[in-house]
Amino acid sequence: MGRKPSLTRRNSRGGEAASRTGDAAIPMTVNSISRPEASHEDRKWPSPPDPGDLSRRVAQRRTELHLSQAQLAARARLSLRYLEYLERYPARPNPAALRRLAAALQTTPAALLGGGANVPPGHALAGGSGGVVPPGQRRPADLRVVSKLMPAECRRLITPGGVGRIAFGTPSGPIVVPVNFAVLADTIVIRTAEGTIIDGHADERVALEVDHIDEALCQGWSVLVRGPAHRVAHPAELRRLQEDAAVWPWPGGEREVYVRILPSEITGRRIELR
Repeated sequence: MGRKPSLTRRNSRGGEAASRTGDAAIPMTVNSISRPEASHEDRKWPSPPDPGDLSRRVAQRRTELHLSQAQLAARARLSLRYLEYLERYPARPNPAALRRLAAALQTTPAALLGGGANVPPGHALAGGSGGVVPPGQRRPADLRVVSKLMPAECRRLITPGGVGRIAFGTPSGPIVVPVNFAVLADTIVIRTAEGTIIDGHADERVALEVDHIDEALCQGWSVLVRGPAHRVAHPAELRRLQEDAAVWPWPGGEREVYVRILPSEITGRRIELR
């Protein structure tokens, strides 16, 4: 009887194997596809890092103080695992943990959460000593870039409403006043009281500036809206604003004068780390 064909392989990860048919040997190569292995750090977590604002502030401040994660965890009396999680993913520590973390980082809970103290924005960046930068340390501005915002992005940023600054001209010079505002049908809505300075200039061309500043991350954005304003007097328009424009002035009291700004020009810019 003839010899049965046989197939032998030396290994499954690659290399040479032989296929024999009778006495003839035909060499063949078997290749395998290897999968890239995850790093040791990534294997410890169920998903890739996705740090929130608090995460970045903690990591940045820790780096400024030249502390390792283990050192900061010990100072704040937190587990190392929790601190690693905090720097990798959005999280909100309980008040006690946040206070300990802020103390260990020589800052305040408000600063870690993005709030400011009763000083102008950027005061902390000057170091309180004329802005002297230690040798070998780069200024925050060296690491950031400024970019222009398109009108559509500007509208998106101010649509939630909030606090802005309205500016207009007077015989004695320009006036800038902080105001609460809302956005309705692509217009800016402001509420004020009878006889206020805003009421007195409600039918002029004005400007409204809105911004957001994250001092801890040295970044933010600003939007400038310019256009004619008018005091709303038509009953139907006034009723719609009263029903739909959610604007609540901080000072409170009787503020039933509605001023509407019709944007004719919207510009903005953003400063951020790249």
